[in-house]
Amino acid sequence: MTVKAFDTDRRTNGQLIADCFELGYLRDEDRILDPTYGLGRWWSEVGPPYLTAHDLDPAKAPHGPMDFTALHYEDQTFDAVTYDPPYKLNGTPTASVDAQYGVHEPRTVNQRLTLMTDGLKECIRVVRTGGLVLAKAQDQVVSGKVVWQTHLLAETAAQAGCRLVDQLHVSSYRAQPPGRRQQHAAHNYSTLLVLKRLP
Repeated sequence: MTVKAFDTDRRTNGQLIADCFELGYLRDEDRILDPTYGLGRWWSEVGPPYLTAHDLDPAKAPHGPMDFTALHYEDQTFDAVTYDPPYKLNGTPTASVDAQYGVHEPRTVNQRLTLMTDGLKECIRVVRTGGLVLAKAQDQVVSGKVVWQTHLLAETAAQAGCRLVDQLHVSSYRAQPPGRRQQHAAHNYSTLLVLKRLP
């Protein structure tokens, strides 16, 4: 018998979502909304039959463009929502990558966090009672201070009537910028929060 270890050794969002299916957080019969589809990398290993996929960019929106902070759906329409907001806080720009993830336009930390929480509230609004919102974030060091995105999203979800039931991680690596002394532990992973909407 093979037992799968659900740990931080996953390297892609495709592996992350495949693990969510194996753990039962997502099921083939679920009506799933992905309002942040982008390049579709979350769905590289699984293809759920009832996936509705939008993006702000019409070229990346299989079911039409849509702003994840103003979803055109009624309350409690979906069984699950997967949410991958632009969470990178602009530091050293990486133009070749930033545009792919929607962070090529500079925003302040507060602007980025407000965008993330506004989108999360909309995702919670359109998921059914008992359904799940899977929200991605990454705790990051900015100007020598840790910005706890995971805490902010968990607190926002709790205020909107959700409970945090699990966290999964995707490991990554970003080198310490040259000439800067490291002041905090490296946060070389992103986090998927599994949030359940309560009655």
